[in-house]
Amino acid sequence: MNHKWVVSRTNSEFIDYLSREASISTVLAQVFVNRGIKDAAAIKDFLNPSMESFHDPFLMPDMDKAVLRLKAAREKDETVLVHGDYDADGITSTTLLVSVLRRLGIKTFYYIPDRMTEGYGFGDKGIEKAVECRAGLIITADCGITSAKEVAAANSKGIDIIVTDHHEPPEELPAALAVVNPHRKDSEYPFKYLAGVGVVYKLVQALIKSLQLTADSLQLNELFDLVALGTIADSVALVDENRIFAAYGLEEIRRQHCRPGLAALKEVAGVDKDMQSGRLSYTLIPRINAAGRLGDASEVVELFLSEDRDKAKEIAQHLDEQNRERQKIEAIVLESAVKMIDPEDPGSAIVLWSDEWHPGVIGIVASRLVGMFYRPVFLFSVKDSLAKGSARSIPPLNLYKTIVECSDLLIAFGGHHQAAGLKISTENLQAFRESMNAEVEKTLSPEEMMPVLEIDAALKLSDVNFTIVRELGLLEPYGELNREPVFATKEIKIVNHRIVGNNHLKMRLRQDRKDMDAIAFNQGDKVEELEAATSLDVAFVPGINEWNGMKNIQLNVKAIRPGK
Repeated sequence: MNHKWVVSRTNSEFIDYLSREASISTVLAQVFVNRGIKDAAAIKDFLNPSMESFHDPFLMPDMDKAVLRLKAAREKDETVLVHGDYDADGITSTTLLVSVLRRLGIKTFYYIPDRMTEGYGFGDKGIEKAVECRAGLIITADCGITSAKEVAAANSKGIDIIVTDHHEPPEELPAALAVVNPHRKDSEYPFKYLAGVGVVYKLVQALIKSLQLTADSLQLNELFDLVALGTIADSVALVDENRIFAAYGLEEIRRQHCRPGLAALKEVAGVDKDMQSGRLSYTLIPRINAAGRLGDASEVVELFLSEDRDKAKEIAQHLDEQNRERQKIEAIVLESAVKMIDPEDPGSAIVLWSDEWHPGVIGIVASRLVGMFYRPVFLFSVKDSLAKGSARSIPPLNLYKTIVECSDLLIAFGGHHQAAGLKISTENLQAFRESMNAEVEKTLSPEEMMPVLEIDAALKLSDVNFTIVRELGLLEPYGELNREPVFATKEIKIVNHRIVGNNHLKMRLRQDRKDMDAIAFNQGDKVEELEAATSLDVAFVPGINEWNGMKNIQLNVKAIRPGK
């Protein structure tokens, strides 16, 4: 897919000034300016994420009510049920809250719905579980904001509800005792982009503060692994508090003596102590999500709560097997979906359905299709007269707001600006396809329908060295609103090349008298075009490649094209 290359503007005088003030290179200074960070103090805070920068949790609406109710449950020796969700964010949210409440001496059970039979969110079976446990209080984790009917049903049984969620709230909130969500219209909380597990952490932080306890007394720091996993898995903005969560969590994940469940998961995933945040998305997180996609997500909560290393290894091995099965099913669904799309005219929105698609993988397949066609994608798994769907968006389109405009055709939906879940009657699918295409076409300009490759600065190969690469590494962990820096250069020659692995292009590049190794993943089909060019433009991420004990600079080529 061709991208529009957009190079960030630069003000050399200001970049030089900021470089001196913050004691960083001009390259890193340019990257910070591109991200809207333009003073030395803010740069220092970004490069040194600290818990001292956490916001006051009581700025979130209803936090005081939630804390008072939890304190009452503790004092009265009540039973509490934590109702989570089956994805990595919901699983880690549940585990975090259960861990803390049990450490506080509160009798706590948990419930994770089954994706296949119940679907997403706070539901009737969770309420039945609460009645069975004789719980006087249910706390939702990463769900509940659109569950007005279910909250009313629980209330009618004498059960109080605290909703903790980060998804977009509807116009009318559920009638819960407390609704803790940074996206509420009346919220004064300064950072709205928390994952579900981040909202739960803020509840924990508020509760500990109110009880006049310390984080050390409850060993809360060892729970940052859960917060990081859920935060990174949900692809929320990795800035502000999320950056702090990710930084502390990665430290915990890398620790040799981490929780037994995490250690077992790291072993089956082949994760080493130097692992970066980007690797979580294709090592630990897919295995965590595999249970909810194909089996019982409660198994992962059990894994993370377990102190039994043998039991943890057994569960981790099962998750690894489920993940391999998920990969096979996903490949079949992806192939099927691609065949339904006209590559020359995919439409403004891709809306597809089938009764042969496993509902557990359509979300991840939707993400892959977004990457292939750069369109918002809606995939539905059909059973009888009901279709359950997952949607993924492109950056310029607020998916949730767009779905609202077509919601008269839906049974239910929920989500946020880049991802959503939907239910629809099969008889409305074609009408939804037409309505969604019209809505996207109305909302986005033709320019916004073209993928953009944002380039931080133009560099020469001679500018790229170990010092620059290591300094850029200080920006880790990367994610939404803190993408990995991309640079560009021109007048490049290919000294030699070969195809390696699965269509990857390994090259030796030359500019002036400087040579450098490069790898272009999944771009082997460009060889003939590149060989015919007299010079090339290259967009790249600089990195360090280690092989047989030797380290050298290697460019990860994001895009390459004939020079103009």
